[in-house]
Amino acid sequence: MAQYNVCMFAHNEQDNIKTSIMSVLEQTSEALNTFYLIANGCNDDTVAIANQIKQQSFAKMQVVELAIGDKCNAWNHYMHQLNPAADVHFFVDADVNFSDQCFDQMANHLMATGAQTVTIAGMPLSGRNRAFYESLVKERSCFFGNLYGLKHSAIERIQSCPFRLPMGLNWIDSFLTKAINTDLSFGVDNLPNRVTYLDGVGYRFEKLSPFSANEISIYINRIARYELGKIQEKYLDALPLEQWPANMHVINQQIDENFATDASEIQFIKRWLVRKRLSKLLTKHRQAELKAQS
Repeated sequence: MAQYNVCMFAHNEQDNIKTSIMSVLEQTSEALNTFYLIANGCNDDTVAIANQIKQQSFAKMQVVELAIGDKCNAWNHYMHQLNPAADVHFFVDADVNFSDQCFDQMANHLMATGAQTVTIAGMPLSGRNRAFYESLVKERSCFFGNLYGLKHSAIERIQSCPFRLPMGLNWIDSFLTKAINTDLSFGVDNLPNRVTYLDGVGYRFEKLSPFSANEISIYINRIARYELGKIQEKYLDALPLEQWPANMHVINQQIDENFATDASEIQFIKRWLVRKRLSKLLTKHRQAELKAQS
């Protein structure tokens, strides 16, 4: 049986974290080596809840706290600082739960594939756009941050490059899909058979409610992230991997300067949301610089 780790990224997920952690506990077996909860920049009760669960029922769990609230930084930390051994490494979000024994099934299926197949995508099992996202997995070899697994050989390839996600990068799933499918060359065409999947094996999440102000805010922020990420992608595609920045601030400045052109094809309301998010990111960076100088 394939041995695996599970790494969950969490930023201020106190409302969801218990359900997601317990779902990992329930859907793993003795094949689990370690469950890492990487809490990045949390200022709520996420860490306290996770530590309580660890003490009560989840001995294989390790809670890792990072000061920076950035998923890319958390992903880089797992890849390049933790460097744990396993046949398969799963990466999951902290606001989903998982189908029956999905980790064992996915790990064993991935390890039974040829050497060229290094990733297994968790299938979306809920959501209004489920059929569309299923088609992205099956027809375009996409995978999503909610749940995917990498062979250890893929981890070693990432470490040897070394490939890091720039902090502040938005559309992360798209970049990781491209990285894996091109073996870090970021060419135009996918290499064959890089990603596999199992029908009916994957993750579920609660639908956002149109009557909840908090969930409406989550939906709006998601739109802004994705649309800004698409613009960021064009700038990174123009750079060789070796010249990718450690963070996206300079590129965000360039997008701000060229916004009329860069966002010309985005629908008006989405364009306004992207402009608002971009302004917020630039202001946050300036404030951090002033604080560091004081």
